[in-house]
Amino acid sequence: MPAADTVTIGLPVFRGEQFLEEALLSAQRQTYPHFELIVSLDGPDAVCEEICRPFLRDPRFRLVVQPQRLGWVGNINWLMSQLATPWWTYHQQDDVLDPRYLEVLVHSARATPEAAVVYGDIEAFGLYSGTFAQQSVTGSAPARQLALMYEHIAGVAFRGLTRAEAVTLSGGIPLNEVDSFACEVAWMAAIARWGELRRVPRTLSRKRYHADNVHTKWDAWPAAKRTRAWMVHCAAMLEQAMLVDASAPERRLLWLAAVGRLASPRTAARHVPLAAMDAAAHTALLEDFFAYVRTVKGIDVAALLDASWDDVRRWTAGFYERREP
Repeated sequence: MPAADTVTIGLPVFRGEQFLEEALLSAQRQTYPHFELIVSLDGPDAVCEEICRPFLRDPRFRLVVQPQRLGWVGNINWLMSQLATPWWTYHQQDDVLDPRYLEVLVHSARATPEAAVVYGDIEAFGLYSGTFAQQSVTGSAPARQLALMYEHIAGVAFRGLTRAEAVTLSGGIPLNEVDSFACEVAWMAAIARWGELRRVPRTLSRKRYHADNVHTKWDAWPAAKRTRAWMVHCAAMLEQAMLVDASAPERRLLWLAAVGRLASPRTAARHVPLAAMDAAAHTALLEDFFAYVRTVKGIDVAALLDASWDDVRRWTAGFYERREP
C-alpha cells in the first residue's frame, strides 16, 4: 500500500492505566491496517509503559515517554509534530474506536478532496449517554467560520481524520490561559481555514465520560472561571475567523457571530450563567470581551471591520445588549 494511504494515530496518555488497554485494542482491531500509532506518555509512567509493552510487538505501534509533562495540549501538539503521513487522527486514552473507524473515514476523505477533515458521530457512555453529531461545514472560508461559530460547540470534528496539509497550516492547537479550555474547537476553526469539515453520518467512536475526564472537570469549575474560559474561547474563535480572506462586511458578520457565541443562550448557557445575569452584568460581559480582544488577543478588529470601536460597540449593543424593562 502506498504511503499516501497511511494514517498516523496520535494517542496522548496521562495517568491512563484504567482504560488504556481497551483504547489500544480498539486501534489494533481496525479493519483498515495501514496506520502507525504513536503513544506519548506525558511523563514517566511505569504502569502505562507495561500496558503498552505487548502492543509494541506490532510494528505499527510506537511508544515515546516524555521526560517532563507537556500538558494535554502540548502532548497532542508534540504528537502532531511527528506527522509524516498524509493523514492524522487523535485517539483518546479512554475512548473506543469502531473497528471500521479508519476504513470508513479514509474512504470518505478520498471521495471529498475539498475536505480538511472527515468525522463521524460519537456515542457517549459512562457518566453520560447519548450521541454527539455535528453537521458538515462547507462553503466559502468566511461561511465555514460562521457555521463553526453558530453550530459547533463540542469537539466532535476534532476526533476525525485530518489531512496533513491542514494540520501544518493550523500551526498546532492554540493554548489559552484558562487551562486551555475548548482549545480543540478553536483548532477546528484553524483547520477550516484550509477546507471543509465533512460529517459521515454514522457512529464511529465511543467517548467514555468519567470523573477524571478533562471535560468533566470543566463542568465543575466555579461560575466565574467558566465565564472567563468561555470568553477566552470565543476570542480564540474570532482570531481564527479574522485570518480568512474576507471582505469588511463579511468580517462584521463574523464579529457579530463571535459575540453571539459568547452571549447567546443556545451556545453559551452550559458555560455562562446567562439566566442569572441582569442587564448590567450582561453589558459587563460584552465589555470584558471587547477589552480582551483589544488588549490580550491583539486583534485589530476595528481596522479589519473598516470601522471605529465606537461603531463596533453600537452594532453589538443593537444586537446583543439587554435592556431592563
